[in-house]
Amino acid sequence: MHFVNWQRDISVETINGKKVIVKRNKPSKGFHEYLLVVAYSLISILVIHPSPPPLLGEISRKNEGFAMRILLRDLGVPTPELLSISDKIIVEEYIAGGNLYRAFSHGRCIDLSYHAGVQTGRLHNAGYSFIDNKCQNYLIGDIEPIIRTDLGLTQKNASAFSRGMDIATFLASVIDLDQHTYLRIEESFLRGYAAQSKKSIPFFWLVLRNILSLGLASDRILMVRNMLQ
Repeated sequence: MHFVNWQRDISVETINGKKVIVKRNKPSKGFHEYLLVVAYSLISILVIHPSPPPLLGEISRKNEGFAMRILLRDLGVPTPELLSISDKIIVEEYIAGGNLYRAFSHGRCIDLSYHAGVQTGRLHNAGYSFIDNKCQNYLIGDIEPIIRTDLGLTQKNASAFSRGMDIATFLASVIDLDQHTYLRIEESFLRGYAAQSKKSIPFFWLVLRNILSLGLASDRILMVRNMLQ
């Protein structure tokens, strides 16, 4: 499978006759968060935009909680219904549509990247950033076009670097799709972002995309072709 969650084991279970998503912290979660903090800081220095690393730990758990989901809903960024949360386990509603990467890889719903761009722009307008803005963190909904999940890294930070990371992370997560599909996704996402965001698109997003692609792409040949394009 293209996407593996580094921080949590995710399973579909049935509780009280209702299908739900259960996310359990992996034993290595703390170590992976440390690697993320180091990588974030090093990349910010590399593109000459030194930035403090994202706040994790207890902040990460609160980001998954009810208050953050209400905030995002009010901003126009829907999330799955949270059923329960503890230090180690999160239980939320099951979204049957699957994630965007799976849809994109089967040639479906490519224009939904426009809505991902819109939601990213809305968040930046409010002074927040997702940091971990992979397309696998967007689910296809029934009523809402897309639903944002995995909120742990959300930060109250809309600096040029964090905005560029959100744009670059989304596009790096699809850069190993075929060239025609990737170009449609890129154009649609950037168009949605520009239509919604009151902030400019950081000029160095392309550099960030290429750096992040090295860690997110599974097909290196398609990745290189799309980089060159």
